[in-house]
Amino acid sequence: MMKPNLKHAFEIIHNIEQKGGRAHIVGGAVRDAFLDRPLGDIDLASSFSPDQVMQAFDKVIPVGAEHGTVIIRYKGESYEITTYRSETEYADYRHPDQVEFIDSIEDDLARRDFTINAMAFNSAAELIDPYGGKTDLERKIIRAVGVPEERFKEDPLRILRALRFASQLRFNLDEHLLQAIRVCAPLLRYISVERKAVEFEKLLAGVGYKRILPLCFSLKIGSFLPIFNKELSLLKKLPAYNLRNMAEVITFYLMQGSAFTVHDWVKEWKLSNRVKHEALHLYDAVKAISFGTEDYDWILYQLPAHLQVHLISVAKALDWKIDESQLAIRYEKLPIKSKKELSFQAEDLIQAFPGSEKGRWIGDSLQRIEKAVVLKKIANEYQAIKEWVHSWNRHEIDS
Repeated sequence: MMKPNLKHAFEIIHNIEQKGGRAHIVGGAVRDAFLDRPLGDIDLASSFSPDQVMQAFDKVIPVGAEHGTVIIRYKGESYEITTYRSETEYADYRHPDQVEFIDSIEDDLARRDFTINAMAFNSAAELIDPYGGKTDLERKIIRAVGVPEERFKEDPLRILRALRFASQLRFNLDEHLLQAIRVCAPLLRYISVERKAVEFEKLLAGVGYKRILPLCFSLKIGSFLPIFNKELSLLKKLPAYNLRNMAEVITFYLMQGSAFTVHDWVKEWKLSNRVKHEALHLYDAVKAISFGTEDYDWILYQLPAHLQVHLISVAKALDWKIDESQLAIRYEKLPIKSKKELSFQAEDLIQAFPGSEKGRWIGDSLQRIEKAVVLKKIANEYQAIKEWVHSWNRHEIDS
């Protein structure tokens, strides 16, 4: 049975054809349909200009209309559609110096990176495959469209994309492509760190990462990746379980002896504050497991719930025999799950020390109570906490 979003994409094509145009499903959706993989975003290419697309559909977002691309919102899904086009030189190693709108799907496919991404479906779901992409899928080969060196000079990120696809699909690299990577790898220095981070993260999340990471080392790809360019040996340290995001990556390599801190990784890779905070939480939690600290319950309590699955992933990557069910049980047995559940709050503290001015001591004292409750040093009962608080030396509060 055809997946709903693919069915809707064909409906878009039929709509365009009824209005005198042509359109095709292109790129990863075609590849993944043959591989029976989950379909992500579905892209289309069309003879229609952005203006014609906007006239043909009610909901169109002109995200890159000047370059021929708009997004159609159709039956609750987004479909990126781009006018058939050819491209010239790439002076900045990413954007073509000139884009020419054309009238041929075959010529449009010629500008794409790899043969497995250079296939298209027409309105009758017939395959258009001028570069033998389907055969390469069957052979499990990543091969460039045309001359691989030319494809890499247009956009050197394609070097990492080739390795990423090999990891995700467990495919081999065509010998000509492999040789071109050896020659063109230095071009990666022209690619932004942010773009490299996206591809590297996907590479590590691929099922074939154990074969591809050593290949990255032998191809000297690490020389053009932050942190790894200063600690190339890190690429030899293979996770026992694949890492799914940069917070996991950072934590794993720190536990492998990287001399760089979480802050160093975030700065070098230009990662977001969200990634930084997640990595800090994960690293503390993993260290707690590693060293068996008595504060382990406190660290587990502080770990955001959505990071528990990442904690397990990193533990598996480190080849630790972690019992996921026991971790879940331990978390469930925590006396409280958040500060809101404390039986003693800020107003109670203020009443306990009426002579003290409001200030930082309130937050510090609440955290002291919170930690004591989590570590079961005191019951989460109002009277028990009140008596314990009254036993504090006033100097402890005022200082």
